Amino acid sequence: MNTFNLQEAAQYLCMSASHLAELARGKRIKAAKPGKRWVFLEKDLVEYLDALYAFGVNTPQQGCDEEESSWHCINVGTSGGLASRLQTEREYLALLAPTKRSRRKSTKIA
Repeated sequence: MNTFNLQEAAQYLCMSASHLAELARGKRIKAAKPGKRWVFLEKDLVEYLDALYAFGVNTPQQGCDEEESSWHCINVGTSGGLASRLQTEREYLALLAPTKRSRRKSTKIA
């Protein structure tokens, strides 16, 4: 059974080591930390990838240019997060407008 350290596992999964460490800390991927370093089993990394395919996460969409990259799609039309919407020009101007400050009244006693 093959084991990987953090950098090797990250390279195997084609992601950054910091992101993989975050996944391991959040228990979203199986890993062990017997001392000060993360250890990953190859079978657990394969299971993680299989789970991504099962849920359709980051899998190539129909119409992708597979020769250039199997993960780059040209016909995906989403933007932003789950509930994002395009802001109108009026909303942008309202957000960028300077805020009005209330004038302080004099506290001097006459």
